[in-house]
Amino acid sequence: MEDFSKVLPEMRTVEVPAAKYAVFTTPPVDLTQGGYHGEANTVDFPQSIRNTWKYIFEVWLPQSGYAFDESKIDFEFYDERCHFRPDAVMEIWIPIK
Repeated sequence: MEDFSKVLPEMRTVEVPAAKYAVFTTPPVDLTQGGYHGEANTVDFPQSIRNTWKYIFEVWLPQSGYAFDESKIDFEFYDERCHFRPDAVMEIWIPIK
């Protein structure tokens, strides 16, 4: 991001250092049908995010041959794909070495 003019005063900007990242996208959730404690057949978005974090550290990382790079930062990336839509997703970026 190069233009921070639209960042609200109550928000904080952080520069993410260059690193090798594994990027995971959460399973899509239909936020137009509740999404958060919605209908019985709808997985809520926060639970989808928690499940993805769990998968990363309990399944993917141990089997990947990579290690978590504690000298870098991990982060969650929310963009227009996670707004009120039938296929909402977000990304989790994990620094690896």
